Formats: sequence, C-alpha cells, structure tokens
Amino acid sequence: MAKDILIVDDDKQICKILGQFCKNMGCFTNIVLAHDGAMAAAKLNNQKFDVIILDINLPKRSGIDVLKEIAENKQSVNDPANIIVISGSMEKDKMEKILAYKCRNFLVKPFDEASFQEKVLKILQTPPAPVTPPKK
Repeated sequence: MAKDILIVDDDKQICKILGQFCKNMGCFTNIVLAHDGAMAAAKLNNQKFDVIILDINLPKRSGIDVLKEIAENKQSVNDPANIIVISGSMEKDKMEKILAYKCRNFLVKPFDEASFQEKVLKILQTPPAPVTPPKK
C-alpha cells in the first residue's frame, strides 16, 4: 500500500538526509518536505500523511503550534499519534505540551538511520485508533 510521509525541518540538509533514510526504507510513495511551520500547516490541511516528522524549533510557526492545530482540529485527517517529534533538545515544558497533544514519539538530534527507521516502522505497524461515532 502507498505510504506518504511529511518531513518538517528548517534545516534543508536534515530534510535531505531524512528523505534519503525514507527512500532507503522503500515503503514511501510520496516524501513531502516543509521548511517552516506555516508551510507544514498548509500541507497538513491538504493531505493525510501516514507519518509526520516534525521539528519543534521552526520559523513562522513552531512545531508545537503545528502539533496543537492537528490535535485540536476535529476535522484534521492527520493524527498526532503518527508524528515523530525531532529536536536538538527536549526541555521539560516542551515535553509536557507535546505529550498533552497525544504525541508519544520522539527523537533527539543527532540520531542515526537505524533509530529513525525503527521509530517510523513503529508508527507504520500500529493499527489506527477506532473511530468512535458521535453520541446522539
């Protein structure tokens, strides 16, 4: 089955490397890149992604703001459980916000290809949460 991944990082070199990691996995049809939070939010509003790699420190809109929008928007086709947050550091206050938005996957930079692929495969192998019909 075709899989789509969104990689969001303001460092274009990191996007290129992570894109190559994804190509090496051989399971993604579309590897989409965004270099700031505003571009990421626009792409997330237009497409469902199987996996989202999201840096926290981004220009225009922070990764936490993007995550919050996904988590709080009931119409969003994207799920915070499919997000891997990446950052050079994970401060306690940021971690608390990320966890509050139902994101449970983290990688601290620098990380290697094996660690990256392990996290991505974990998301791809997790069955989607059941949809609960609205109460009448």
